[in-house]
Amino acid sequence: MRQTAGGEGAGKSVLSLAARVLVLLYAAAGVLAMWLLAPRVPYADGWRHLARFLGESFPRDVLVSDNGHHEVLPNIVRVLDLRLFDAGQGLQVLAGIVLALATLLVYWHLIRGFASAQARLAGLLAVVLGLFWLGNVRALGHGNESVHAYFVTLFLAIGLHALVRGRGLAGGAGAAALCGLAATFSFGSGIACYAGFAAVLWLRRGGWRQWAVLSAGLLVSLLLLQLGGGSGDGARLAPLQQLPMLLAWLAGPLLYAAWPLLDPDVAAQLPAAAARVPAQALAEGYRSAFGPALAAPWPQALAGLLGLAWFGLLAGRAWRTRSLAMYAGIGTACFAIAVGAMIVLVRLDYFQAHPGQLLAPRYVVWSSLFWAGLLLATAAGARHGRRALAGTVLVALLLLPSQAWMAVLGAKARTVAEQSAMAAAVGVVEPDLALGETVFDELARALPVAREAGVAVFAWPEARWLGRQLPADAPRLPAPGAQEVAVVANRLGADGRRLRLVTDAPCRRLLLVDGDGTVSGLAMRLRPGAQEWTGWMRGAGGVPSPAVACAPRR
Repeated sequence: MRQTAGGEGAGKSVLSLAARVLVLLYAAAGVLAMWLLAPRVPYADGWRHLARFLGESFPRDVLVSDNGHHEVLPNIVRVLDLRLFDAGQGLQVLAGIVLALATLLVYWHLIRGFASAQARLAGLLAVVLGLFWLGNVRALGHGNESVHAYFVTLFLAIGLHALVRGRGLAGGAGAAALCGLAATFSFGSGIACYAGFAAVLWLRRGGWRQWAVLSAGLLVSLLLLQLGGGSGDGARLAPLQQLPMLLAWLAGPLLYAAWPLLDPDVAAQLPAAAARVPAQALAEGYRSAFGPALAAPWPQALAGLLGLAWFGLLAGRAWRTRSLAMYAGIGTACFAIAVGAMIVLVRLDYFQAHPGQLLAPRYVVWSSLFWAGLLLATAAGARHGRRALAGTVLVALLLLPSQAWMAVLGAKARTVAEQSAMAAAVGVVEPDLALGETVFDELARALPVAREAGVAVFAWPEARWLGRQLPADAPRLPAPGAQEVAVVANRLGADGRRLRLVTDAPCRRLLLVDGDGTVSGLAMRLRPGAQEWTGWMRGAGGVPSPAVACAPRR
């Protein structure tokens, strides 16, 4: 008996140690992704925001809605980043990190009430997975996205804490209503916080006063949205089409967790043949049987349906047992369901025209909270904390491989963002240049005002030399070992040149200098630490092999 007890104790110790290590690994990977993968240039919606901020004076720059989103609080951070740091994105990245860690801290205060240490550890790991798993790299690895996404998650967590742990339901409902209002004016998804709060209030058998307070918060939010210009296109109800979409949308994290096994194009990029060959075979079989993974075939809808069934069982148990510990997980999952429902209601026509966008990475920051909420509620209500911890550890282990390919996706997005931004700074954007999620027309509208203000890419020391004569006494670097120059069409005007060169330069970006000493372009490394560079130059003429130099420090 002693040996058995000792063995069980050792097993618990190993399991708990594994869970703690996984918590640290996932949290550290998420924070590092936020810092290292976030481009330090505007990207995607960031260009549109930049043009608006430069074209409006305070407070309109902060208050005006964008594409149906009223991002007042994130806009304050973005405008400060513009005015204080020339839109260098660093302040947004730091704000996103702080908001994500603050969200985790609030959830930890909720988790501390769980029945056992192992249940608490399982709950913490569940929340860390929901926030910091690299399946969320689209939000984690982009300051413009993280600052609004994690404002919403923070207000969701604070509101849930107020309802679950606050002093009295009345005070909790008031705090939750304020959090719902703040989340609503952080991003369009924020108003779904009210659904999570309502779920907790229903489980707590809230009285009419509490419901009146929470409803008043929702009504005020809707009224202010309407006064602020509404919330974009109206919703269209088509339940038979939208329900399968919602179910598939909820399963989005499962797709990215197993991406190379479902998509042959992704499987082909695996570096090791031992993994690539079987993954491609499985992915080809999946595509043949069900169609493209991103088009949301029925297995994904089935996975979402199973998730909803799990949610229903947990909610029923929480109602019967009145388990306060389960309420935060139920509220989190309900929030995510409401976000998905809003998205398919408002964007039905868009998804019908572009079915691959239903499961786009930008939505995973919300759908991952559905599964995190289910894991959190399961840990809270588990009769055996060790089993709950073992299950959550298993999920974390199964997700580990996806950390690699999602990190690669984030790194590629940063490269695309920085190369396209540098090409735009030079003024040569060739038709085939990858822009990622940046819309060219929005980029083109932002460039003149950003150039005039000297912000974003135009705040670079190197960009200030464009079109100027490099002093004759300024040191040039040795001629590159290999150079390729090609004339390319230019979406911004006259034809330009694209360069590929190899050199070991001590600077972050290179000046590309024509024969008359004019700085006509810029180049950057293809990847950190590489000696291969790519760049663009103005004009289709010029010397076959331009000189290269680092920007003079003067």
